[in-house]
Amino acid sequence: MYTGRPEEQRRKEQQAAALAAEIAELMTRIDALGLGQCLPAQGRIAGPSFDIRRTERGWTVRA
Repeated sequence: MYTGRPEEQRRKEQQAAALAAEIAELMTRIDALGLGQCLPAQGRIAGPSFDIRRTERGWTVRA
């Protein structure tokens, strides 16, 4: 959890929201390909021919 100044936290929250919007747009575009839906499943995001998982170093994609 972030423990810095409130204005810095707000800036980071806004940045996180903007990045989340980009992710949502990309997932919508993947769905639009018509190969299948992106679905959350047991701590990961499963899509048509890929799997996004959290690792110790961040997020990774297995295709």
